[in-house]
Amino acid sequence: MNETMPSMNSSSSFYDFLDSSMAERSSFSSRPATSSSFNKEGTPTSSNMFPSSTSEECISQFTLPNYVESPQSIQSLDTGNIPKKVRGDLDLTGLELMPFLFKAADKLHAIKDKQAKAEGIKKRLIQLQNMFNENKIPEHLIRNLNYVVDSIEYENYQQAWEHYNRFSQSIPEEMSKSWFWLSSLKMLISELKGAQRIGSAGSHFRS
Repeated sequence: MNETMPSMNSSSSFYDFLDSSMAERSSFSSRPATSSSFNKEGTPTSSNMFPSSTSEECISQFTLPNYVESPQSIQSLDTGNIPKKVRGDLDLTGLELMPFLFKAADKLHAIKDKQAKAEGIKKRLIQLQNMFNENKIPEHLIRNLNYVVDSIEYENYQQAWEHYNRFSQSIPEEMSKSWFWLSSLKMLISELKGAQRIGSAGSHFRS
């Protein structure tokens, strides 16, 4: 009889422990769930393990699953800044001519399968723009370039081609070798001229 007493005492202690554990669980579950009671995966955690913080990591725990942040690279389009050139105005400075050349490159970019060429041309035109900024283009060449740009602006590409030939011939050979934008300007006129011939570019591109 005495041998069974320790067993009964052990059993009683086990049930006392079980009852106390269930009481603790009941007390825990009766408390309202708060944001600090759950981790990123949604499983309960102790509030002492994850103290409140304003860090990005804590904030991200409560970001809605279908929330998508708008890319900062998206910029609103402003169509009111498209340059307009007065026909026959041949007294523009080099920097004043540049918007019309970039505008012509954008026309080419709008034509199917011409995007890569247009991007390459615009990169070369930046060299010309830098030369204008550094005053490396003589005044008489800027004057001749005015004729080219005026014809391009009003989509008289045959005339622009003729003006370009006269313009390029007036440039000393030693200078033209390093002016890579010259060939890009020639390509721009040639591409727009060819596209106009087959009806891919025309007055519907005018702003």
